[in-house]
Parts: sequence; structure tokens; C-alpha cells
Amino acid sequence: MRFASFAVVLVLALSVCALAVTPSNVMPEKNNVVQGVNIPDGRVGGEDIATATVVPAIPFTDAGNTCVFIDDYDEVCPYTGSTAPDCVYAFTPATDVLVDFFLCMSSYDTKIFVYENVYTPGAPFACVDDAAACGDFNTYMYQSWITDAQLIGGNTYYVVIDGYSGACGDYILDIYEVEECIVECPPDAMLEGEVDCYDEYEDLFNSGCNGPEVYSVVDCPPTDETLVICGTTGVHAYAGLTYRDTDWYMLTLDTPKTITIGAESEAGLLLGFVDMSGGCATAGFYSSVTAAKCTYTTLSYTLPAGQSVVFVSTDAWDPGYVCGSDYYLTIDGYGCTSPVEEKTWGSIKSLYR
Repeated sequence: MRFASFAVVLVLALSVCALAVTPSNVMPEKNNVVQGVNIPDGRVGGEDIATATVVPAIPFTDAGNTCVFIDDYDEVCPYTGSTAPDCVYAFTPATDVLVDFFLCMSSYDTKIFVYENVYTPGAPFACVDDAAACGDFNTYMYQSWITDAQLIGGNTYYVVIDGYSGACGDYILDIYEVEECIVECPPDAMLEGEVDCYDEYEDLFNSGCNGPEVYSVVDCPPTDETLVICGTTGVHAYAGLTYRDTDWYMLTLDTPKTITIGAESEAGLLLGFVDMSGGCATAGFYSSVTAAKCTYTTLSYTLPAGQSVVFVSTDAWDPGYVCGSDYYLTIDGYGCTSPVEEKTWGSIKSLYR
């Protein structure tokens, strides 16, 4: 397979679209529903940092119920005002290690955060409420998953299992080592050209319907080539809200075509085709897929003639998806018809008479 770069052209329209358009970059509201289960007889996990249950080694798995505890701690990631009971574990790795803290198999609306060595209210080492990587929210009910936490040998990490709002219930905690996820840009790929996002970053580059309708316009390549673009994404704060960097790549088709896109990223991705037939007022996915970090994932769809968008962003408003997370995007099936193929042999000969 050959890779070909393409020209990225910024198109600026006069109107400004509301951030609520799907797919958006601002984190949606969350229903304030308290979930819980019957309180069991015994406790698992420590009440607070001073009595934290010690994790002797990883991989580690433990289960319990937070309803029997009291509300000792809370952190904003990004929802505020939790009054849920919580419990605490403590882990001191012997050497530097990259780990995941996994609550996806729990039965209530969880939150998890970590302190390094000491209690630092308002400045946790890591914090996650909802993790789209856990899977279908209808099945997993907004569970939590801290990924790629770099722990330093000899430091102690206090893992707090908490809940959204006042939610409590059965939890399953898994702590395990993971390999570092690094995505490298393929040779000859085109760079997206956008700066890495940061807190208070205002995305005016290729933010599509989430900004002043600016797109990266993708010119069709020769039929036997695959388009490749390398970009970055991530989650950041802006004006007190949590946003993700959304990248909108505009395709223009003369006739309906089946297009296949693929992507691999250092963060979990949401990848899809956006229907632009009614402009931003009605923009929504034709089809979409989520991709786990460092997992190349593809999606195919037969797009109609006209303009459509390839959408790339993180799959959740997870602060663990740091700005500057690299990805590469491939586009197949978008090739132009060769000018030679559009002409008869007689018309070609006439050019040289």
C-alpha cells in the first residue's frame, strides 16, 4: 500500500455554530441520579488514607461495596459536588511502573482518583469519573478507568474509590501493569498542522461545527493511493468546562462512494462519518466507531455525493487523554477519476494536433 500526503486547506464560513451540535467537543450534562445497592455486612478497603488497605503487588484484584463507608474525599474530574461514600487502597511500587486502575466491572456510577504520597485536595495525581473505554454506557453505567498512570518506585499511591453525586455500590478494582502506548507517524504522511491543545485553548483550526465552521479540506488522491494524516487530540479545560479537541476533515464526492477510514491513537478515539447535507444545524453521524488506544480500527460507509466529514476526537472527556496525544488517520476509496479515463482516445489525440 502506498501512502500519499494531501493538501489541507482551511475553510472559514461566516456563521458560528452552537457547541451543542452532534458530535460536539463540550462535555454533556450528566443526570443527577444516585445509584446504590444494599449495604453488605463486612467492609473491604480502608476508610481513609490512614487506614488504607495495602496492595501488596500487582496484578491486583479486590471487590467490595462502598455503601458501608463515609464520604471522606472528593475531586473534580470533571463533575463537582459529590457526597458519595468512598474507600481507599495504598500501593507502593518497588520500581517505576506504568499501570491502569480499572473499575469497569463495578455495578454503580463510580469515580476514582489517586493521591501521590500525601493528601492533596484539589490537585490529585490522577482522577477519572466516566471512561468511554469501559464500553457501552447502557451496560457499564458510567464506570471509571485510569489508564497509563506512571508510578515512581518508592512512592505511595492512595487509590480512592468514590462515586458520582451520592452513588455507592459494588465495585471491582483491578490494578495491573501496561505497556507504554506510542503512536508513530507513518512516512510521507501529511501533518494536521494544529497546535496541541491546552487549558483555555480556543479551537479555531479545524473545529468544524464546534467552532467558526473551519474544516481541513481533503483533496482526492489518485485511485491507487491511501491518504494519511498525522494529528493530535486531547481533553482540556475552557471557561470552566471540559472540552475535547475535535478534528473535522471535509470530503467532497461527485458520486456516491464507499469510503474506509482507519485510525490509531495514543488516546481512545471516536471516529466517524458526519452527515453535512443540512449543514451544522442538522450535522450528525452517518456511522461511528470507538477505538482503544494503540489499536488500529477501521470504519466503512457508502457516502452520498456532496460534502461529508471525517470526524476524529477522543472517545470521552477524560482528563487522562492529555493534549498532544498523537494519532494517524487513513482514508481509502476517495480517489479521483483520472483525467485520462474521462476522455475518449480521439479527444486525447486531438490535443496533439
